[in-house]
Amino acid sequence: MNLDTTMHSLYLVKARFDYLAQQLEQAGHRMAAEELKREAHHFGCQLTQIESVLEDYRIDIAAVQLPPALPRFIGVDMAAVGSERTVVQEVTA
Repeated sequence: MNLDTTMHSLYLVKARFDYLAQQLEQAGHRMAAEELKREAHHFGCQLTQIESVLEDYRIDIAAVQLPPALPRFIGVDMAAVGSERTVVQEVTA
C-alpha cells in the first residue's frame, strides 16, 4: 500500500466534499450544505489524526510492508556424479 498516494486521495475526497457543500449552498440548499460542511470537517480531523499515527509509526509500517525475505542458503553440493543427494543448510540469521 502506498500511504502517500492513499492519503492524497483521501484529502482529495475531502476537498470534493467541501466543493459540493459550496455548490449546495449556492443553489439554496443551506441545510444540506451545512451538514455536509460539518461532516467534511470531521472527516478532515480524522485524516489529520490518521496522518499523525502514520508518521509516529512510519518505521513499524515500513517494516511490515517489506516483501518477505527469501530464504538464504549456504552449502556445498556434495553429490557425486550420478548421485541424487545434495547437502544444503539454511541461514537463519
